Amino acid sequence: MKIAVITLNQNDNYGNRLQNYALQKYLFDKIKVNKIDTIWYDPKYTCISRVDAFTWKTWIKYFINWKTIRSYLKKYYIEDTIRMYNISKFTNRIKTRFDFQIKDKINEEYDYFITGSDQVWNPNFWSKNNNHANIRFLKFVPKEKRIAYAASIAIPEIPKDKEQFFKDSLNEMKTISMREKAGADLVKKLTGREVPVVVDPTILLSKEEWQKIEMIPEWYSGEKYILTYFLGNPSPIIENLAKKNNWKIYNLMDKSNLDLYASRVEEFVYLIEHAELVATDSFHACVFSILMNTPFLVVNRKEKGMADMTSRIDTLLELFGYQNRYIVNGECDLSDEEILHMDFSKVKDIQEREKKRSKDFLEKALNLKVSNR
Repeated sequence: MKIAVITLNQNDNYGNRLQNYALQKYLFDKIKVNKIDTIWYDPKYTCISRVDAFTWKTWIKYFINWKTIRSYLKKYYIEDTIRMYNISKFTNRIKTRFDFQIKDKINEEYDYFITGSDQVWNPNFWSKNNNHANIRFLKFVPKEKRIAYAASIAIPEIPKDKEQFFKDSLNEMKTISMREKAGADLVKKLTGREVPVVVDPTILLSKEEWQKIEMIPEWYSGEKYILTYFLGNPSPIIENLAKKNNWKIYNLMDKSNLDLYASRVEEFVYLIEHAELVATDSFHACVFSILMNTPFLVVNRKEKGMADMTSRIDTLLELFGYQNRYIVNGECDLSDEEILHMDFSKVKDIQEREKKRSKDFLEKALNLKVSNR
C-alpha cells in the first residue's frame, strides 16, 4: 500500500515536524505501509525560500522601513533563518516529496491520501495564493481516497463565509477523525457526522522511541533548569520556583540566546525530558512533557472559555487527567509541591489504549482488517 500525507509544511515549528515524523513512522512500522511520502506543497517555509524571498522588493522595503521590515531584518532575520535551518535538519528524517504544484497524476501514485495532524483545517492558516484550503481537504484526489487523521480546526467557530465550504468539503471526505473534541463537535454541527477523536501522532510513539532521537545541546553542562516555551515573561510562579531551588530558566523563545532559540528538534525533545519543570502554551510541549514524565504548567493569558485555541490542550489534559495544570492570568491553584510532583503512573496505560483506538481507525479507513490486539 502507498500513502501520501498532507500536513502543514513548516520548518519553523517543532511540533509540526514531530507529528509528521511520528505519523509516518507509525504507519510504516505498525500499519505496515509499503511506501509513504509527505507531500511538501508549500514553498514558504523551506530554507531556500527565505533566501529567494530576499528580492529587490525586500531591499526597497528595507530602505523605506516599510511596516518595520527594516527593524526586523536588522534584529531577527539571521536568528530566524538559523532556527529554521536547524529545524529543517529534522525534515531529513521524514520521507518528503517536494511538489509545489501537486501534479495531476499524483493520484495514480498512491492508494490513499491522509490529511493531518496539526491545524490543517484552521482557516487562519490558509493562503489563497497557495490554494491551501483545497489541498488540505484533499480536493485533488477522488473522494474515496480522502482520509483525515487527527485533523485540527483549533478555533471555536467556523467563519460564516467559510461554513458552506467546510460543510461541502467535510461531506466529501471518505473518513474523518479529529484531534480535539471541539473539532468533532464542529464537524457534527456542520454535517451531522459523528466522528471519533483520536490522539496526535506524537502520542503513537513510546517514550523509548522518542529517546532514541534525542540530542544533548552542545552548550548544556548539566545544570538544573525550568524550560519555558511561550511569548512573554515568566509568571512570578515560575520565577519563584527557579529562585527557591537555584534553577536556571531557559526560554526557547529568547532570541537573544541563539543557542537556545535555534535549538534543533532533537534538542527540543531532550530539553523537555530533562527539565525540572516545563511552562508552556504549546500543545506539543505539553504532549512531550506528559510522554517524558516531566512536570509542566500550561500558561494561558486568557480567561478560560474565551475564544482562543486552547481546545486542543483542553482535550489533551482531559485525556490524561491533568486539567488543573493551568496558569491563568499569572495564577495557579496548585502548591509548589503539587506543581513539581506529578503522578504519571497512568500515562502508559492511557497511551496504549489510545494507540489501539488509533490503529483500529487507521486500519478501517485504509480498508485493512481491524486488529483485535
